[in-house]
Amino acid sequence: MTNVRIALKRLRRRLANPKQRLAWLAMLNRVMLPHVTYIGVTGSCAKTTTTRLIGTVLETAGRCRTKDDNGIFHVSRNVLSVGFLTRFCVQEITGEHPGRIRTQTKILRPGIGVVTNVGGDHYKNFRSLEATAREKGRLIEDLARRGIAILNADDPNVRSMASRTRARVVTFGLAPGADVRATDISSNWPNRLALTVVFGNESEHIQTRLVGEFWATSILAAVACGIACGLDLRTCAKAVATVQPHFARYSVHQVPEGAAFVLDHKAPVWTIPHSLGFLAAASAPRKTLVLGTLADYAGATGPRYRRIAREALNVADRVVFVGPSAGHVDKLRQGDIGERLLAFATVHEASAYFHQHTLRDELILIKGSIAVDHLERIILSQFEPVVCWKERCGRKLRCPECRSYTYPYPPAPQPKSPIEAEEAVQAGASSALAQG
Repeated sequence: MTNVRIALKRLRRRLANPKQRLAWLAMLNRVMLPHVTYIGVTGSCAKTTTTRLIGTVLETAGRCRTKDDNGIFHVSRNVLSVGFLTRFCVQEITGEHPGRIRTQTKILRPGIGVVTNVGGDHYKNFRSLEATAREKGRLIEDLARRGIAILNADDPNVRSMASRTRARVVTFGLAPGADVRATDISSNWPNRLALTVVFGNESEHIQTRLVGEFWATSILAAVACGIACGLDLRTCAKAVATVQPHFARYSVHQVPEGAAFVLDHKAPVWTIPHSLGFLAAASAPRKTLVLGTLADYAGATGPRYRRIAREALNVADRVVFVGPSAGHVDKLRQGDIGERLLAFATVHEASAYFHQHTLRDELILIKGSIAVDHLERIILSQFEPVVCWKERCGRKLRCPECRSYTYPYPPAPQPKSPIEAEEAVQAGASSALAQG
């Protein structure tokens, strides 16, 4: 009897927390609907796009609940949205720090686990790719024997997760031995990504609406998941071809009679080569790279920014740094490079610059952190007046979704350059002499 009282006391304590109460209700709903196929998607990047692609593919076979917001709260809400008519539930799962994935898999209890890749995100929390892979692999470890693990064959840290699961393993990638693989990949801007997907003796050519060859991984993962759920290759291919880029995941924003902006809301250093490769292969009258606050790297900030600036100048006509760390590239701004390498302390400054200095059909790739920079305001200001110019607000919402976006927040006063400061001093001295 004492043990029962203790258990009830613990349960009451847990249910007093709103998030835990929601999680408990979600787990109860999960038990009541065993006919639903639950799918968890994780990885260091491309989780959101992969989740949306999988959801679009599975909707061709039945009702599907898809959520690309992650964390305990969002996982619980997605599982609670599942009903008796639902066939699939697809959920993005994040692993920002050790132990985070397991708390979400306890609620979702996925029958299928998808891992896109392992990269250097959240470096401060993991410090190594091996530690990151251990956390991402929790999703695969928690699969039941009758489950399916869908793994990226091109990433050795993901491929090795096959030894950590009892579930059946399905691989995808460019590797010849992958179960679902891609050939004939092309994505040279302004063209969109096209590829041929091969499964067994079948193949389908897919003309997508996405930009960048790196999305081939997400497409293959979605096709592999569809096939694992009983769909044929042609059905999967047709569904994938309809998916538009998700906002801020290399989404395209064409200004009428003006430049084409491509927006990416993630700026970990390990993803910079993907961006440079995209620009190198692009064809445009002028190519500009805009970089905000870089994340997830070891070592000093200044040398890192300057090294990336040099690499970017090899493939872009202009490179623009924005934010409090932009001044680290000032040492490089000598001679001709000074005209191609620019630095702005605030987003408002950068936005004002691009209002005056863009070419028709110019390609401008903007890459920065959503929580720190909100560089999308550079693009939004091309289409509508922007009144909120707050710096480093910390909100992980895209600006139009934020309730504060329509409230005026003036741009921060800019520090004077040495020349402006000297002119101000001389003007003040002249005024004092005149008054004296």
